[in-house]
Amino acid sequence: MKITLIAEGSAKKDRKALRWGISFLVGNVLFDTFGRADIFEENVCRYKIDLSRVRHVVISHEDWDHIAGLENLLRKRPKMKVFLCKKTGHVLKKIVRDNGGSLTLVDSPRRIAPGVFSLGQMRADTGRGILYEQALVVKSRNGFSVITGCAHPGIVRIIKRAIRCFGKNIYAVCGGFHMKDNSREENLGIIGELQRLGVKKVIPLHCTGAPAFRLFKRAFKNNCLQPNRGGTLKL
Repeated sequence: MKITLIAEGSAKKDRKALRWGISFLVGNVLFDTFGRADIFEENVCRYKIDLSRVRHVVISHEDWDHIAGLENLLRKRPKMKVFLCKKTGHVLKKIVRDNGGSLTLVDSPRRIAPGVFSLGQMRADTGRGILYEQALVVKSRNGFSVITGCAHPGIVRIIKRAIRCFGKNIYAVCGGFHMKDNSREENLGIIGELQRLGVKKVIPLHCTGAPAFRLFKRAFKNNCLQPNRGGTLKL
């Protein structure tokens, strides 16, 4: 399964400039649409990313840095099927409906496309309120891998859910792990737990944070990757 990183922002300077968020093309499924529509569209053109075959868009959760490119995309290509968590707020649902998208609300784990699954909505208390987030599970030659937007429900909790749902260990985990505000001890605990759960490869991006990335690199060595924007991963 080929995975392309369309856009990603992870540094403090990125957040100040609103160049913050993440977006992947997972096979022919679009996962999240970054925090600035202009950069999302610019990167699609710059890196010659073909969205013409995309029929399914999955939004991990409704925070601004994951949805900015969605409205313009739907205006250009209406009738695309958009998968949102069932308990997503009415504003994002209205954006999908008003711009011609076909809205599908996700509660429990479900198939999105061949080899691509949603883990279903998971509840997270962010400290600024409750939100609901879904992650993707991708089947490839090496087994099952997880792709996250922000992992607000907790990256360890997400991986445990994936193992329960699919009955197999998770080979790789990729995306935002939401570890940027953690202490060193908390991050070491998370990394150790992922290793105990059998994760072989990590691609920490977006809200993982530079200190956590360095700890991942130390623990996973060459199996900790950092792809370029426009770059592809083969899991």
